[in-house]
Order: sequence, then C-alpha cells, then structure tokens
Amino acid sequence: LIDWQTEILARLLRSIVAKRGKKDAAKFVADPTVRGDCVLDEVAEVLKLPDFDEKRTKNQVSPNAVELSPAVMTQLRDYVLIICSKYQNNPFHNFEHASHVTMSSSKLLSRIVVPEDVNYQRDNKKDIASDLHDFTYGITSDPLTQFAAIFCSLIHDVDHRGVSNFQLGTELPGMNTKYKNRSLAEQNSVDIAWDLLMQPEFRNLQQCIFTTEEELQRFRQLVVNLVMATDIFDKQFKSYSRWQRAFHDNNDNGKGGVVTNEDRFDLRSTIVIEHIIQAADVAHTMQHWHVYTKWNERLFNEMYLAYENGRSPKDPSEGWYNGELWFFDNYVIPLGKKLDECNVFGVASDEGLNYALANRAEWAIKGEEMVQDMVRRYNENKPPQGNAKS
Repeated sequence: LIDWQTEILARLLRSIVAKRGKKDAAKFVADPTVRGDCVLDEVAEVLKLPDFDEKRTKNQVSPNAVELSPAVMTQLRDYVLIICSKYQNNPFHNFEHASHVTMSSSKLLSRIVVPEDVNYQRDNKKDIASDLHDFTYGITSDPLTQFAAIFCSLIHDVDHRGVSNFQLGTELPGMNTKYKNRSLAEQNSVDIAWDLLMQPEFRNLQQCIFTTEEELQRFRQLVVNLVMATDIFDKQFKSYSRWQRAFHDNNDNGKGGVVTNEDRFDLRSTIVIEHIIQAADVAHTMQHWHVYTKWNERLFNEMYLAYENGRSPKDPSEGWYNGELWFFDNYVIPLGKKLDECNVFGVASDEGLNYALANRAEWAIKGEEMVQDMVRRYNENKPPQGNAKS
C-alpha cells in the first residue's frame, strides 16, 4: 500500500510540474507558519480555482515527459511511510481505510478529468481544454487540486483514536479547548500531516508541490477544506443553502448580495471537490454488498471495542440496525443523488447511488440478524487492543 499510495501521488505531482512548463522554482522556501492556530478558523465557504489560462495550456509539457528527481521520490515515499506509522491500529479508522478512500477518490477524479460529454474529435485542442475547464468547474485544469484530493484522502484520519469527537474531547480536554469543541479528530489530522510535510527533510517535496507563496496558500486552503468536509456530523460545516445557491439558481449569496455567474462557478467547484472526499470516505456504502458489509463490521468492531473499554456509554449493537438505515436515508443516498446532480462524475454517480439503494434494501432485510452475527464474531475473535501501529 505504501508504494501504491506513493505512485498515485507521484503521478499527480508530474502533472503539477508539467502544468508549470519550464518554470524553475527550486529557490522557493515555504513559510512553515502559514498554518493558523486553529484549523477550524481557516475553513473557507468558497475555494477559488485558477481561471482557464490559454497561454499556460499551450506551453505546458506532457506529464509523461516529466521525471521527478530521486530526492522528491524518496521524500514522497518517506512521507507516506511516516503517515502510515501514525495511523492507530483501529479496526476501521486505519491505514487500510485511508487507502480505500484514496482509491475511491482517484476513481471519482478520473471520472471528472475525462468527462464523457465533451467532443474530443475536434482539431482545436485549446477549445477542448477550455470546454473541459468549464465542464468540470476548473478541476480538470488544476492538477494541484487533484493532488490535494488524494493527499487529503491519505491523511484525513491520521492518529484517529477510535472514538467519537465527543468522547475525544472528554478524554483530552486540552484538545477540546484547542479546537474549539468541533471536529477534533479532523483538525488534529490536519495539524499532524501539515507539520510533518513542512519539516526541512521534505524540502524537495515541498518545492515540487508548491513553487510560490500563492500556491502554498492555495494548497493549504484545499487541505483544510477537504479534511474538514469529512466531519459529516458537524452541522455548522454543512450548508443546504450553499448547495441551493450553487445548483438551483438561488441568487441570494447569503450575505445580502446577489450570486454572480463567477461566484456560482467557484461555489460549484468547491462543492464538487468536497463531495469527492465525502463520497470516498463512505465509499463502502456505495459499493458491492460484500465491500459494504466488510467495512460496516469493522466500524461496528471499533465502536464495540470502545464500549467495552469504557470509552463509549452505549452498546452499539442496540441501535446498529436502525442506525444504518438512518445513515443510508439521511446521508448516503442524498449524497449519491447530489453526485449525480453535479453532472461531472459520469456513470460513477449512477453506480454509487444504485449500490447504495441496493445495500440499503438488503440491510433492511438482513441487518437485524447480521448485527447478532457481528456481536457473536466479535466475542469469538476480539480486535487487538492497544495503540500498536499499522
């Protein structure tokens, strides 16, 4: 998994370098203080992706022609390896889960980067690139955004302690204070991953990802927004009105003004990027039944372990059956419908929604008996305890 994660990130790094053309940025040194005191305070409602640049598109080289230096490749692999070591040995929130999210994000990105509704047979490559930019809300034109999505998939649950944010705040009141009683695990993951990336031993890797202060700031903003978007229980981060403004021509910008076409374009790109990692984070619910049941049982085991260790007040088996139905009805299926409504994911959105509906229907029939089986298997073969690393 280490080599596989490294290669996916390296492929997108080559695209970043190719987009820059022959620009030399080896002298740029990132300011390690770019991060704020609290990740939560850095979340932006709208991310601004670069406008379509005809000249840059014309001058960029092929990613296949880019060869990353041995120093960059070594540092990239070392970074992935250290991130892996910082994942706890939880039944669900572990490095294998991070890799599954990465795989799912990569699939969704591939559907975006190669949309099916664009005429690729034209001779004018500039027009094709411009159409791709507009069709995908700028994502296809920006390899830094694509890299950030995969990077965040890798790091989004690093150092997860196997308990809810509420329980984490109870156990670690200092963390509760630091992160303002919201999204503790997610903010902690951002801080750990970012502080590691900004270490001097990753200088070559830094200078490959961002070559200017503007790129550094934009990458930081992407990391913050994408990881924070994975806290699906933070009601303040989710905004129904934001979706309405982006995709339903609600012209109220929420600040007493009017939404312009440019505002709506940026808002749509922001929502699509966030939906990539949100969908990837629960991708098991939108995949084949055996994938869903595998990860569902792992999450159950993690929560049952917390209960047995006195880190959760409620026996998860008591509400697991109905809880899964609620989760499908109130999060997974609405998310699948939104993926389809975004109109940039091709057949991937239909596949995910259809699997979610099928899994929900099968769980409604088999779920109660399966919960009993999960309890029995848990007691027969309890998950390992302690904080050993993956």
